Amino acid sequence: MRPLLRCHLLPARPTAAGFSLMEVLVALAIMAFSLAALYHAAGGSVRGVHTGETRTRALALALSLLDSRSTIPAGGLDESGSDAGLRWHLSARPYPTGHEASPGWPLYRVEAAVAWGEGRRGQALSLVSLLPERRAALERAE
Repeated sequence: MRPLLRCHLLPARPTAAGFSLMEVLVALAIMAFSLAALYHAAGGSVRGVHTGETRTRALALALSLLDSRSTIPAGGLDESGSDAGLRWHLSARPYPTGHEASPGWPLYRVEAAVAWGEGRRGQALSLVSLLPERRAALERAE
């Protein structure tokens, strides 16, 4: 006769449902890094929009300053002021053409400079144009 082999089965261990503490910590760390990256990206885009808006306002102010003059008084001009956080400076100096002694239209180099911000964050832009002297332009019109 053959000996009977007995198999003893161990009672099954109940499986744990859910996540281990390590898995939860890793998931929280990944979520924290993701949220930090999103916050940084959103903050950067808001700063970019504000910077672009300010630059556009400064450009519009500089164009407006240049458009406000069609001629320049004899001797040039030097004006400055501020508007809504933007500091501006409008200057006009004689422009050397090489034909100053001959009758003609004396030209002036007109520069409209606009600055904003303080310290290291300060920014500026300037636009330059040439305009005739007022006296010469009036004489030519007569």
